[in-house]
Amino acid sequence: MAEALWTDVAGTYARSFAGLCAGAVPALLDDLPSQARLLDVGCGTGTLVAAAREAGLDAMGVEPDPEMAALAESFLGSSEDVVVGGLPDLPFADDGFDVVTASFVLNHVDHPRAGAQELARVAAPGGVVRTTIWGRVPPPQAVMWNGLLDEADAARPPSPRLPEDRDFERSPDGLAGILSEAGLAVTRAGSRAWRWRVAPDDLWAGLTSIGNFGVTWRAQSEAVQARLRTAYDELGGPWRDGDRFAFDVECVSVEARVPRS
Repeated sequence: MAEALWTDVAGTYARSFAGLCAGAVPALLDDLPSQARLLDVGCGTGTLVAAAREAGLDAMGVEPDPEMAALAESFLGSSEDVVVGGLPDLPFADDGFDVVTASFVLNHVDHPRAGAQELARVAAPGGVVRTTIWGRVPPPQAVMWNGLLDEADAARPPSPRLPEDRDFERSPDGLAGILSEAGLAVTRAGSRAWRWRVAPDDLWAGLTSIGNFGVTWRAQSEAVQARLRTAYDELGGPWRDGDRFAFDVECVSVEARVPRS
């Protein structure tokens, strides 16, 4: 269910929300040992893998959506840089990586706890697992979108949700909890903040295609869609920074380590 919202949208994601998620990359790579072997799970467009290599790490990605994997391969330059696969069944042996990253992944999979266990499985003893998710507070772009929906008198279809027994609290404690359940020792749990600037046309493409935003857009009549576009084009004030939108965003960030046997 959750993964289905993020398939067949690679090009649109690359021009919209990929830039948003890239804001977490510096924190995910901060202070890692050079030449460490890194796996980025759910690598998307390959941005983190590229940045890790620039920092001296031996990095590769794994991505469940073949279209997105092909886009990442093109960006990174080789089909050997990205393997098609996803949580909770990664196509790698146990204990193979010094660092495993999963940026905005565990909040988009159907089995978050099984996903966390798989991150732990492929990380070597003493290795580092770093993860990010979006927290429970709606991000500013969602607040903006919800205001437009209200203004256009739009329908609000129910958002797909995980069953209660699979879900977890979208907070530092909640994310740390599922990593701890997977046998990892949490070493840091908190948040990271940055400013995301995006061109209006690129953001519009994402809002009308991707994730729960796209679900809501597709539920509207043509008349409501027209009202939404008009209201969007007239937006200004706190959301604008020159010719772009600007949002101060924050994510949950947790680091954990694999215990040494």
